[in-house]
Amino acid sequence: METIYSWEMTALDLNCEYFGLSRIQLMENAGKSIADEIKKRFNKGKVTIFVGSGNNGGDGLVAARFLKGFDVKIVLAKEVKSDLALKNLKILEEAKFNILKWDEYSDKEDIIVDALLGTGFKGKLRRPYDEIVDYINDSDAFVVSVDVPSGLNADTGEFEKAVKADVTVTFHKVKPGLLISREIVGDIVVADIGIPEYFEKLSGPGDFKVVYKRKDRGHKGDHGKILVVGGSPYVGAPFLATKAAYAAGADWVTLAVPEKIFDYVASFSPEVIPVKLKGDEISEDNIDEIIQLSKRHDVVVFGMGTVDKGDIAEELSKHVEKIVLDAGGITTKVHCKAILTPHGGEFRKHFGLEPTEENLINVAKEINATILLKGAEDLISDGRRLKVNKTGNAGMTVAGTGDVLAGVTAALFALNDDPFWVASAAAFINGYAGDMCLEEKGFNYTSTDLIEKIPYAVKKVMELK
Repeated sequence: METIYSWEMTALDLNCEYFGLSRIQLMENAGKSIADEIKKRFNKGKVTIFVGSGNNGGDGLVAARFLKGFDVKIVLAKEVKSDLALKNLKILEEAKFNILKWDEYSDKEDIIVDALLGTGFKGKLRRPYDEIVDYINDSDAFVVSVDVPSGLNADTGEFEKAVKADVTVTFHKVKPGLLISREIVGDIVVADIGIPEYFEKLSGPGDFKVVYKRKDRGHKGDHGKILVVGGSPYVGAPFLATKAAYAAGADWVTLAVPEKIFDYVASFSPEVIPVKLKGDEISEDNIDEIIQLSKRHDVVVFGMGTVDKGDIAEELSKHVEKIVLDAGGITTKVHCKAILTPHGGEFRKHFGLEPTEENLINVAKEINATILLKGAEDLISDGRRLKVNKTGNAGMTVAGTGDVLAGVTAALFALNDDPFWVASAAAFINGYAGDMCLEEKGFNYTSTDLIEKIPYAVKKVMELK
């Protein structure tokens, strides 16, 4: 059985909404699948649907409408808070369904629908959920759990107390915890709720929300310390990456450039922390000092504004935990968690292959790295998985947007250890900011304009629910 983690499913739900498949549609399909499973097994009977405060409860509320011919009661564990669930609750109220609170309920039922807690649950059951779970487990009714048995950790299979289901109807794909704790999930039915297969490949706001995190009471450096190394012959490229890393949320960004251009770069912006590397251009003589600098940072982003520094990049990758490689820093060998950001021409140059999906996957697997292949549609692969990013527009052919992407990628890499998800999130938010530039200015915007839109793009995405 194919599996999907709860956080992946949450991201996919948000992406579906973004691409036009609303979560109210998904809830409708999920609820109908619950009712259909009951009707396969029973022709009539008393059904009690125990409803929690979230979207899992909403699935149960939808199921009630499809159980015609059954004697259906709705029992609310707590006040319903989910907007989607509330819409369905109001429909049932208008339709004169029998809706009770838990402390009002006293009955015997033939079938129980457990729509209390969904895939987001972790930890220990609290009142009244623990009481209701005890009631369900003590009953003689046939128990159908919605997505996962309430009380079960959908990802790990851990539980202290959980519903013991006769059948669990899970949506889209199996959650890993169901396979681990088979003793309480009963029969597993995987319901198709209408998510197109291709949507799983699309980068979207859900990818970004998986990666991007902020602490309410953070300290300087908690949200990422980035070391940008580049410059010569091109001066502006590493500076754009530095500014982009700040715009994407990094707390601390150090810019290391050759002494030949140091004074010029150091004058660009007061928040940039400049460091002088010896020599007129980056060479093997700088490796030790870059490694020493990297020890005070979470992520190194290397190569912007340089030419043919792949050997240096490979050596650096032996001494750091995370690295983003762009432009002159792209190499065919890496030794740490790495994200490479070539465009099509650079992919051909370094790997000798056309920039196709198949070649991308094979190369990423061979070098054991994540590759973010920039193009009209960005392609991202770690050799196992593939994402396609559709944000962005023709205005992003302007010089410097790739440097901006490298900085954004590094900032997000400091927040999450999975290079694949980081690269997907970075490609999405960078292109999303570019689309905001297009809307405001048309195609004639600059990389500086793009950087200025990144915080607004982040804010807009993080406000999505």
